[in-house]
Amino acid sequence: MPTYEILSVGEELLCGLTTDTNATEISRGLREIGFSPAFRQTCGDDRDALAACLRLALSRSDVILVTGGLGPTYDDVTRDAVAAVTERELVFHEETAARIRAFFDRRGRPMADNNLLQAYVPSGGEVLPNDYGTAPGIWLETGNRILVLLPGVPREMRALFQEQVLPRLTEKYSGAGCVRILHFFGITESELDGRIPPSLKNGSDPAVAPFAGTGEVELHLSSFRESEASAREAIREAERVLLADLGSYCYGADGDSLESVLVKRFSSHSLTLATAESCTGGLLSKRITDVPGASAVLRSGVVSYSEAIKTKILGVSPELLAVDGVYSEACAKAMARGVRDLTGSDFGVGITGIAGPEGGTEKDPVGTVYIAVADSAGETAARFVLGHGKGERRFIRHLASSHAIAMVLKAAGLFSGEKEEK
Repeated sequence: MPTYEILSVGEELLCGLTTDTNATEISRGLREIGFSPAFRQTCGDDRDALAACLRLALSRSDVILVTGGLGPTYDDVTRDAVAAVTERELVFHEETAARIRAFFDRRGRPMADNNLLQAYVPSGGEVLPNDYGTAPGIWLETGNRILVLLPGVPREMRALFQEQVLPRLTEKYSGAGCVRILHFFGITESELDGRIPPSLKNGSDPAVAPFAGTGEVELHLSSFRESEASAREAIREAERVLLADLGSYCYGADGDSLESVLVKRFSSHSLTLATAESCTGGLLSKRITDVPGASAVLRSGVVSYSEAIKTKILGVSPELLAVDGVYSEACAKAMARGVRDLTGSDFGVGITGIAGPEGGTEKDPVGTVYIAVADSAGETAARFVLGHGKGERRFIRHLASSHAIAMVLKAAGLFSGEKEEK
């Protein structure tokens, strides 16, 4: 298997001013064809520093994918550094120059002379035309190494990578890779790792690797075989073994998210939902409505931050609040029941708690959240203590909304997808 390396160029990345989404996009794309990057580097806009990074990459990796530094300004040094390290001349590429001129003509804008710097290519390099901007990609083979230069603008990089680079890499390297991502909720990364059979660890094929997210864990299953069919069969068998033990925690695969699974499975069963949120402030409804098709599932969302709204809109009795308090299982149940009755939905969910950083007590510290789900059979509820208090408001709110989605799916018997098909 070839060794891959990603080299991201840009002062804004090095200083943390911009998130490196390009490296993430490339990593995911490589995994889709059965490969994983062995190394990642980030370098600022300094020619000598970039040259040092390139030499290191060429000393250890078969394929180096470089993003950024191909623009027309003085700090775009990728072309110069690559030419120096590979001992190539920069050659003017007239076809690229014509494309750049046409780009500005179509937009009715004047072109500065320095834009034509983007038409210079290290000799022997093959231009990858960019239909979305002015900086072309470049495919350069040097010895037994491949350098792929891609623009730093994410939209342009993504298009070139998906449309031109991935197909070339797939064709160049024999064999076929397959990757499957399983999504788990309600189990820790360490517990999940401890339940992976030894036969799927320690360099096996298929390989299984856990990755922790915000309250979730992914298992990445990858196989590289002589054919795609063989790789897929190996992945299917590994998945069967894993889910025999861990299936109750697995809610989806590949591009699934908790909210997309909720929308898909509720839609397929013609089920509806309404939300009543306090500490999450509408985040649960937002996550659901971010998914196309959510209008068939979510009937309404009520953000009931104050006690008055809990009472007036959701029908939570003042007596209940006086006895049990706002932060209680009883209040969450009343909110869930109230929003379900209000909207005529199949399911109602209520969330109340303390997201912080202030407001916690010894009984209910910051991070305490009560969640309830109401349906025709009644209400179920749970208490969670999420995060470690101060400074984790965003984490607490996100994880609370995730627990709410998981509870709704479980109440409907749809969490693991066993009833997904009618």
